[in-house]
Amino acid sequence: MFASCFKAGAAQARNRCARRGFVLVTAAGIVLLVLLPAIGLAIDVGMMYLVQLRLSAASDAAALAGARALSRGTDDATQRANAEATANTYFHANFPAGYFASTNVQVSSVAATDSAYMRSITTTSSVELPFLFLRALRLNQTTLRATVKSTRRDVNIVIVMDRSGSLNNPPAACAPLKTAAVNFVEKFSEGRDNLGLVTFATGSRVDVALTQTFKTTVESTLNNLVCDGATNSAQGLWQGYQQLAGLAQTGALNVIVFFTDGLPTAVTESFPIKAGSLCATHTDKLGALSFGGSTIYGLYRWAAPAQPLTTDQAVLNTPTNCCTSCKFVTSGLTQVTTDVSNAPLTDHWGNSLNPANAYRSVTTSGTGLSITSATNIEHFSTNAADHAGLRIRRGDPDPMNGNRTLTGVTIFSIGLGAVVDEVLLKRIANDRSLTPNPVAAGNQGLYVYAANATQLDQAFTRVASEMLRLAR
Repeated sequence: MFASCFKAGAAQARNRCARRGFVLVTAAGIVLLVLLPAIGLAIDVGMMYLVQLRLSAASDAAALAGARALSRGTDDATQRANAEATANTYFHANFPAGYFASTNVQVSSVAATDSAYMRSITTTSSVELPFLFLRALRLNQTTLRATVKSTRRDVNIVIVMDRSGSLNNPPAACAPLKTAAVNFVEKFSEGRDNLGLVTFATGSRVDVALTQTFKTTVESTLNNLVCDGATNSAQGLWQGYQQLAGLAQTGALNVIVFFTDGLPTAVTESFPIKAGSLCATHTDKLGALSFGGSTIYGLYRWAAPAQPLTTDQAVLNTPTNCCTSCKFVTSGLTQVTTDVSNAPLTDHWGNSLNPANAYRSVTTSGTGLSITSATNIEHFSTNAADHAGLRIRRGDPDPMNGNRTLTGVTIFSIGLGAVVDEVLLKRIANDRSLTPNPVAAGNQGLYVYAANATQLDQAFTRVASEMLRLAR
């Protein structure tokens, strides 16, 4: 290049050649001193970003898995140990050894009790990442760190479960329901969570009161359950609420899991007896009125006998002898309208059969509601269940137990098969998909539908996952 410049022989040409050489030298310097380090920095910083992202994600997955594992074990120490081991296992599963040539991977997970109803697990991790290009600046490696804490609130759960006779209809769902419910129970922590079981058919009963040692008792009770009778949803819901209100742990997550496979077909009330009735006494009779097909039945006792779990299809005069000579007793429960005047506007638990925002229209009779039509009984039984859900979510007083209250109860509803009223179950749960919801109040829950018995386990698992999400 310089030779060609000298050959030109002109001073101006030589100056141009000198400037051209200077530009090339300067460009080479910029490449060596600026561009290559910048490219190297971009590559090393990019690797840092990717490794940090993977480290944080692995730590997050570990902490969440550890929080879920707090349900494994029969005491707090075992549950903590299981949670810590699970968290560390999940971390290593999500952060492969040697990721982007990283070395010295460290992880530590620690479970702790934060407050009366709160436990947590904290996963702390670190890794050393070697630099590729920044070594030229004597920067050999960097240490990346991540800390994630997952908190789990203790849960109080009452399973309010339908055990009506329709669960025996082909294809039978009674057995799969028991299996799904047992699997559900296994997901919660003994010694910290409380779990109870209320089942309902024509009447309802507290099969297992809320307890922290629930797995063996509840699972045994479920496995021996007999499916028979009508569907007294309102009573089952309210007895579930009574359990939670009696425990009165406002710092915990209080939940009712309500399952049914059909429409409400029964209600419990103090029914007025007609003046011309053959009943020996004409005082009001407390019992459950129901129907099957177009036949009206009543009155059944609502308090079932003790274990082993048997049907509660017993007429009121057994064993109390309340209804001597009543036609509905002597006729095999099919002539209750001969003795009973009507259905009062409020059930035994304070739930309205015809509230302000009534879901179903009903036919009146005197001071109450007509019981001569199975359709009307279905409608006001449905209204009672709908109103029970609203009152529970509002935390209304319980008139049967000193007006005890409990705010913040969340209801999850599970419906099985084609007969269920999905709108009703969404109203009971205050499901966010129901818009508008004229009975929206309190916490939003979730409605889950199972088309058939094979989907029951999946439905209960989804509810459990949502509950554990809310507990964190």
